[in-house]
Amino acid sequence: MSCCRSLSLQFCIPIVLSVLLFPAELSGQTYPEIQWWFDLDAPSFGSAAVDDIDGDGLPEIVFGTYFNDESFHALNAENGTELWSFFTGGCNDASPVIADVDLDGELEVIAAASSPYHVYCLDGATGAVEWSTSTGYPNCIDSPPAVADVDGDGKPEVVLGTFNGNVFCLDGENGNIAWQCSLGTTSAIQTCPNILDVDSDGDLDVVVAQWNGDNRIYALEGFDGSILWFSDLPGDYMYHGGSFADVDADGKPEIVIGSYDHNIYMLNAEDGSLEWSYYAPYYVAAPTSIADLDADNDLEIVYTSHNIIGVLDHIGDPAWSYTSGGSMFRGAALANIDGDTITDIIFGDDSGILTALRGTSPDIIWEIDLEAHYGNTFNIDNAPVIGDFDGDGKLDVFVVGGYGTSSTPENNHGRAYMLSAGEGSGPGWPMFRHDIRRSGCFEGSGMGIEAADLLPLLNDLNCYPNPLSSVTRMIFHLTAACHVSGEVFDLSGRKVKGVIDQDLQAGQHQYNLDLAHLPSGVYIVRLRVGTVSSALQIVKLD
Repeated sequence: MSCCRSLSLQFCIPIVLSVLLFPAELSGQTYPEIQWWFDLDAPSFGSAAVDDIDGDGLPEIVFGTYFNDESFHALNAENGTELWSFFTGGCNDASPVIADVDLDGELEVIAAASSPYHVYCLDGATGAVEWSTSTGYPNCIDSPPAVADVDGDGKPEVVLGTFNGNVFCLDGENGNIAWQCSLGTTSAIQTCPNILDVDSDGDLDVVVAQWNGDNRIYALEGFDGSILWFSDLPGDYMYHGGSFADVDADGKPEIVIGSYDHNIYMLNAEDGSLEWSYYAPYYVAAPTSIADLDADNDLEIVYTSHNIIGVLDHIGDPAWSYTSGGSMFRGAALANIDGDTITDIIFGDDSGILTALRGTSPDIIWEIDLEAHYGNTFNIDNAPVIGDFDGDGKLDVFVVGGYGTSSTPENNHGRAYMLSAGEGSGPGWPMFRHDIRRSGCFEGSGMGIEAADLLPLLNDLNCYPNPLSSVTRMIFHLTAACHVSGEVFDLSGRKVKGVIDQDLQAGQHQYNLDLAHLPSGVYIVRLRVGTVSSALQIVKLD
């Protein structure tokens, strides 16, 4: 394999040529700026996943690639160097998920390889295989795995769909098949499963939809895969799964999903009944996303219909739409990238443009022509992920594009980009559909499930002063009571100081951090709540 072993580490180079960038000025800083790129022998479809998988205090980015590269790559998010890669020998269309599936205190990567029809559990730090499970021919996998304790045994399971109409539930500890449900061999389950309590009985359930066959939406009992309900409303295919949240504020979740029949449906999760539908200009293949975009305490729906991205209010009425230069198949990521009160919308299209829109209107915050920078065809068939990747306290964006076909794979090519996005420092969008239960919801409220699976419990980590001479005040906010652990690392990944290891209540917390005994230099402060972590780069002066 030769994919960008010439890593092109001309990182931290601002791209300011007018042909490439139409930036907004955020607090005097021009965004976006390309920080690094990583060349590949194929593009990545789906999306990446982000977390600190090697415990060094900084996040890593994991993504799969198509034919001619056929690997899962784990890159150090701060500089794009490769931590490890795992060759599957086939296309890897399904977005990976990162979670501690065996409850050993360390993160694993669940990677589903489509054409080899295998699910791999990879050690986060090394990429070594902890277990692998074959779904069996012809059960190829385009469905991004979801993770949750669906059978109530206190241990997580991995749930995903396959071609040939099957849904698999695997034991997270060893990959054994806990149950398998067939929804019709003339269909494929390409949607990512949504995992939620659809009937408010205290047990988690699974929602998937069909490509071909009956074109139904199904709710399955999480314990054994038995059918709770199905909806015949969609008149055509569904490739991507829905989003879920308590959109109508009735204390129960709703499911919002798009279909190739042009409709976006909002269903009552309890029984699949229709609450409203919206007829879009073109087919709706991309997934929906949900957030309170305008901070009015009502949720909005972000949808994509071919080359149109739009927003619906909580009753299904259109708020605004924006026409892009190319189609957007993987949907949008949401985050407050510029640090105001509005949640922003970030997406790529198949013309190679990466765009950030303000959530309340079709106003462009910034856009960048990555195809022009790349100098070749650069279809972005990859949903961005968002987080603080370099420890500077501000949000960044990662996305992959290129060209990929199965007919002449030797012509495939691609590149991964990391860009600084803005002054925003709040929660990001760390994986496809936002979280390990694939909610597609930025808010994480009103769904009757643990907030830790939907929004980070840990927000707004900062240190003042920074740079510091001896002591700095560490400040962070918790959205719920939880156990917090934290350390300080040097840039080699060596732990140099313990910070905190205790149960704390929700709210803002402050701690004085004394680094007088350490030499001058750059350090990383890292706090962790379960599998959620936040890191901040600090500078100690003499």
